[in-house]
Amino acid sequence: MQIPDIADALVGRVVDARSSADHRTLTVGDIMSANVVTAHVDDTVFSAARKMSENNVSCVVVLDAARVTGMLTEKDVLRGVARRDVDFRRLRVSDRMSSPVEVIGPATSVVEAGEIMEAKGIKRLPVVENEQLIGLVTQTDITRGMVSLTPLRSVCAIMTRTVATVHADATVSEAAQVMASKGISCVLAIHRCDVAGVLTEKDLLKRVVALHKHPDETRVADVMSFPITAVGPDYSVLSASKKMETMHLHRLVIMDGKTVCGIVTQTDLLRAIHGELERLETERQKLRCDLADLVRRLIEHPENARDLVAEFAEPSSASPPAAEPANASSDT
Repeated sequence: MQIPDIADALVGRVVDARSSADHRTLTVGDIMSANVVTAHVDDTVFSAARKMSENNVSCVVVLDAARVTGMLTEKDVLRGVARRDVDFRRLRVSDRMSSPVEVIGPATSVVEAGEIMEAKGIKRLPVVENEQLIGLVTQTDITRGMVSLTPLRSVCAIMTRTVATVHADATVSEAAQVMASKGISCVLAIHRCDVAGVLTEKDLLKRVVALHKHPDETRVADVMSFPITAVGPDYSVLSASKKMETMHLHRLVIMDGKTVCGIVTQTDLLRAIHGELERLETERQKLRCDLADLVRRLIEHPENARDLVAEFAEPSSASPPAAEPANASSDT
């Protein structure tokens, strides 16, 4: 192999790794939702919950004098139910909203937005320009924008293995307390040792709070989602992401026959994508250094060209690290 051939091979390897850099050109403004459901600080939790249910969204951005002052999410409503909230017509949004709220600009890269979400433990970010709300970017948007950029593995490598369960006859209040105490957004409902359904934050909001049902008097079996959407442990991460997007799901139950193996959430997907992109970025930097080192050594020691060619002709031995199995529930 001649020196030009080696240079071409290395350049080809660098080009193959460009996907780790290309994702940085994708911005929040490219993927955000411009139509944002909002509420005023003085609105009731009931009216905000109805808005969320009718628009099939997981949050409302709370405004005061047209400026973002907070956010009311399904999780905020869940925590209220766990604290025995029952009169949603009297509670004000300002009593239950999360505030202050992390906001970003439209020029923020998708990767940076995802890193903020992971670091802050949040799933949505209002997009603000000149102190005015112009959009909202969610974990779903980030995952959709990034998942096609990385060759990911099967869901068993990234799934959450510890799955919380309740009996299908438990009350919604009891299930909400389990979810709130564990910091999770769903529980599997069990009936006669089989998985009967799943109760999510959205189920609780749409079928309990928005309908003004009493959580202590409502059974999980009456409001849970069923049948569950399950995939096998060898299902690919890319296919899992596409299934979630197509079916408007935030999670997939992983089952081997009738045995529950775990749950894959959008949080799990996003974490895996970040890890893969970081690995690709590291490989790209290594290839650039290899190429620069080859050129320098050829210039300094042309008499050793044959040995240098042989050294750099070997393909990169870098490989992705083995995935650490998840052992704790993750929020979706």
